[in-house]
Amino acid sequence: MLQMTNVEVYYGSVRALDSVTLHVDEGELVTLIGSNGAGKSTVLKTVSGLTSPRVGTIEFLNQRIDDMSPTEIVRLGIVHCPEGRRVFPDMTVGENLDMGAYTRSDTDDIATDRDRLLERFPILHGRQHQRAGDLSGGQQQMLAIARAVLAQPRLLMLDEPSLGLAPILVEQVADIIRELHASGTTILLNEQNAEMALRLADRTYVLETGRVTLEGASEDLLQNEHVRKSYLGD
Repeated sequence: MLQMTNVEVYYGSVRALDSVTLHVDEGELVTLIGSNGAGKSTVLKTVSGLTSPRVGTIEFLNQRIDDMSPTEIVRLGIVHCPEGRRVFPDMTVGENLDMGAYTRSDTDDIATDRDRLLERFPILHGRQHQRAGDLSGGQQQMLAIARAVLAQPRLLMLDEPSLGLAPILVEQVADIIRELHASGTTILLNEQNAEMALRLADRTYVLETGRVTLEGASEDLLQNEHVRKSYLGD
């Protein structure tokens, strides 16, 4: 479904991604783990067109997308739920959800999907007329994920969804990601909670200073000595 090949990205003279090659197959949940500054968020921003690669190619459904605009990429079905939630604070919860469906024209189906989402995210159900900026951090994260799901992604990219959340909310986010994957959504996950990410994902890429240094089945990397010492605190 998604293929990055030898991608290099620079911020000025600083190389943020160094010959990164990775793929995500349809129906998979693939995660990126690594320390802060390893390039995980840059991978997602590059796929979604927010950052342009200087070298390499990116293909989605066998179509080159590395020269497309973010709007064109969204219309292909790649939806990016960014780090820091990025809800529209002065808009209501309901208006934020409406923004998730802005590329859709199937009005009746949007209403049905919205009702189903509010069942899946009951914490939002009674807050549709509340300013998104007045929600707690956990509620904003749920809103950001719900907004992304309403866009009907072919590929859903989640950037640090558990960042800054209390442990009980981290578990709720993990359950939602697990449920989305089980329902057939293809997911590329960047997650600072490495143990959670490894237990959720089918496959994992380890990034260090902009390079992929390890890749494989998540259950295998959970037992990898380097991963355990560097990212799991063993």
